[in-house]
This record gives sequence, C-alpha cells and structure tokens, in this order.
Amino acid sequence: MKKTTIKMTAACFMLIATLGSCVKGDKGDTGATGAAGTNGTNGTNGNANVVAGAVTVNASDWTYNSSSLEYYEELTDAAITQDVVDNGAVCAFVQAGTGVWEAMPITIYTSSTQSFSINYTHYVGGATLFLTFSDATTITSSFPSLTFKLVVIGGAQRQAHPHTNWHDYNQVKEALGNEMVETTLSTAIQ
Repeated sequence: MKKTTIKMTAACFMLIATLGSCVKGDKGDTGATGAAGTNGTNGTNGNANVVAGAVTVNASDWTYNSSSLEYYEELTDAAITQDVVDNGAVCAFVQAGTGVWEAMPITIYTSSTQSFSINYTHYVGGATLFLTFSDATTITSSFPSLTFKLVVIGGAQRQAHPHTNWHDYNQVKEALGNEMVETTLSTAIQ
C-alpha cells in the first residue's frame, strides 16, 4: 500500500508540474517593433461621393409648359454622374424656414382653396424641378422665391449608410457629417 501511495503522490506531482508549465495561448516571445511606415498624402475636405448644392429660384425663373399645366426649372449639377443614376441617389429638399429643409415631392397649401406641389427628376448632369398649382393658375409676381437643395449620393456612400433615411435632410447631414461637400448649383440657361 505504501508503494501505491508513493506512486500516486509522485504521479500527482508530475501532473501538477506538467500542467503548471503549460500556458494557454503562449506563442513565444514578442519580437522587436518594426520601423514606422511612410505617411499617406492628405486628402481634400469632403467626399466626392456626397455633394449638396443649393439654388434659389425666383418666380420669374420658372418656365410654363401649357401642355402639362406646370412650371419647370432645369438645374445643372455635374455631381450627378452615371454612377449616381445607376447606383446612388439624388434627394431634393425645399427650404421651409431658416435651417428647415422639407423633402420633395411636397404639397404646400397656400389657402383653403389653393395649393401647389413641387416635384423633381434627375438625370446625368442635372435635375428638373416641377411646380404645379392645384387650380392651374399662373405664377404672379407675389409668388415667393424658393431655395432648393440637391444632395447627390454616390453608390458607395449609399451602401455604406444603409439605415439612413435619405429623405430626411437632418439624418443625411448626421450620417455624412464632414463627408458632404457643399456647392452652389445653377439654373440652366434658357
């Protein structure tokens, strides 16, 4: 029995010594730190994949189309490329107050009997704004100037922010922050 106890005690010590020498995840010594890499070039502010441009359209700027009974204004925007048309998005907003941007299309009620709707379409190189009065009236000189903003989003940026509501200017601005380049749009020469 004494021999068995000694053998068992020796076996336990060997087991403890063996387990104590093993360290989980031990990969050896860490080598010396390598040399620092070269610095990359500084980029420009903003991102070519997101461009926001604003333009003010006065009452006299609109062109009337008598066959469709609506007004239109063409905007030039070089940021709207074929990639944007195919994979990205163009969102349009109209300024409803200082710092307040409403997504288009939108209907604005000027009285209990009249309203007007503003819509848009985009294509490579520009966009067209459409304004339609509910009673098919013509614009008068008292019609206010309206400020519009187009936000042009490249396909890569749109995919990088899948949970952004692109029709809410505040969410767009929050998601893109400093990545959004601000420009000034121009109306097409007629």
